[in-house]
Amino acid sequence: MPVLDNPKYERFAILVAKGTKQPEAFRKSGFTAATADNLSKNASRLARRPEVKLRIRELQGKQAERIGVSVDMLVGELDQMIRLAKKVKHPAAGVGAIMGKAKLLGLVVDKAEVEGVLRRPMREPGEVKQMSLEEWQKKFAPKLLDPQPGDGEPAADPEKGKAR
Repeated sequence: MPVLDNPKYERFAILVAKGTKQPEAFRKSGFTAATADNLSKNASRLARRPEVKLRIRELQGKQAERIGVSVDMLVGELDQMIRLAKKVKHPAAGVGAIMGKAKLLGLVVDKAEVEGVLRRPMREPGEVKQMSLEEWQKKFAPKLLDPQPGDGEPAADPEKGKAR
């Protein structure tokens, strides 16, 4: 991918690829925001723009090539960490290494990487829909199995929730 047309976007991509936190890269690229919260939100929004995201990945890939890091090498190191975690009986470290390996291989996608609408917007901006306890129980409560005949209790009628 060629250099981005917008010089501020290009500077932002370079800084993020070098490891600068997004809000700081946003500010150093010449952007301003009224509050720190807006700075963070605007930086995140810019980082999600497709052309900026691709440019950051390209720059990070070039950087990895330059220092001689490959996915194969990292997976090998994580395999060593898994063996070490098993040897010292530290399962949490092993789980962390396995998850790192899965992320490197693209088998796990971080929630932050998922794009698109995760929920439908409300009809009215201030609308709050709440369920009654009965609605919630009907939708989410675990379904109990009917006791087997001979267990000492009569079988429950799932329609009425009462004994037959």
